[in-house]
Amino acid sequence: MKVLRHKPFLRLILSYLVSQAGSKVHRVALLVLVYLLTENALWVSLVLGVQLLGTVVFSPLLSAWADTQDRRRLLIWSDLLRAPLVALIPLLGANSLPALLLLVFAIELLRNLHDPIQNAVVPDLVPKEEVDEANSLILLTDRLSEVLFVGAAGVLVATVGPPFAFYLNAATYLVAGLLLLGLPSLRPHRLPKAGYLDRVKEGLGHLVGHPTIRRAVGTLFVAACFGSVETALGVVLAIKWLGVGSAGFGFMEAAMALGAILGGLAMPYLLRRFPRERLFLYALLLFGVFEASIGLFPVFAWVLVAFFLAGFLNMAFIVPARSILQLNTPQEMRGRIFAAFSAVMNAAVLTGTMLGGALEGVLGAPLVFLLAGVMVSLAAGYALLTGGIPAPQEGPRTTQA
Repeated sequence: MKVLRHKPFLRLILSYLVSQAGSKVHRVALLVLVYLLTENALWVSLVLGVQLLGTVVFSPLLSAWADTQDRRRLLIWSDLLRAPLVALIPLLGANSLPALLLLVFAIELLRNLHDPIQNAVVPDLVPKEEVDEANSLILLTDRLSEVLFVGAAGVLVATVGPPFAFYLNAATYLVAGLLLLGLPSLRPHRLPKAGYLDRVKEGLGHLVGHPTIRRAVGTLFVAACFGSVETALGVVLAIKWLGVGSAGFGFMEAAMALGAILGGLAMPYLLRRFPRERLFLYALLLFGVFEASIGLFPVFAWVLVAFFLAGFLNMAFIVPARSILQLNTPQEMRGRIFAAFSAVMNAAVLTGTMLGGALEGVLGAPLVFLLAGVMVSLAAGYALLTGGIPAPQEGPRTTQA
């Protein structure tokens, strides 16, 4: 990919790949640890809910401050500080669920500082015409780490238990932070004159006030309120309903990641065939179809196929969504808009996660997947039938580092 010729962006990608390698192993270990300790899907939902609550409440607050700082420095420290916190999970969290929740919450706060900044700096590191390719590569890196490590993580956790996974994740955060030392200064082009609380409101206001962003985020919010049941119920489906254990859950996650990798590679072709806004809605609609199919055919072989196709389609709606936000937001506001976007979307994911955990005991995971997928497709279908996503305004000028 030609976007990798920009050395600062290449450094960002390498750092992200290293940290995500550990994080994907960490995710499997965390969900399996909680479920094996409690044997209760509600506790899995609660741990995920604590993560999401940190994003919903604190991400917009952190970003209003972060948009006035050197984003390079914040990226580095948010990685380095996560390392000791992750290492404490097997030492403290495995023996105390309240301590585990506290550690998970602290790690999530640092992620809420890091991830919006990473998304915000992409147009500062590559030319405007390469933003879609850069976003696709970031997501491709995420999914590649899932294919390479999540399936192996399931086997690793099943064989030797979760602690090693957390220590591995801690080491990857240290390496990722050191790689980011080579980034250039990423200070805002101009400092905002508004006060702190006004800056918080400004980020949320842009999300709601811009017609293209409002329509895209609104549709995605409704879809995520239902589609995110997989976050909590994937591990329950694997262990309780399919009988494939943590190793099977790892392979389900890896199948989704493999689909996303192929989706990322297909993005240039898809974007030549379909306008960004139409591709977003088509992919979201089909994503719901395949999520519903998991409930209709709860057989491990088909679940792997459905997770693979869902991963492909996930890439096809997430990449356009990120580009829409970046190209319709001024440079000095991008941290806030991505934090606001993250807060809104994680509120939806929190809703779906808690809903899935609550309904699983009543309806069973397969039926919850079926109903959730139908609702996702209805959200996308409604947007298509009522005019789709408005054409974006001309984006702000960007600089190449």
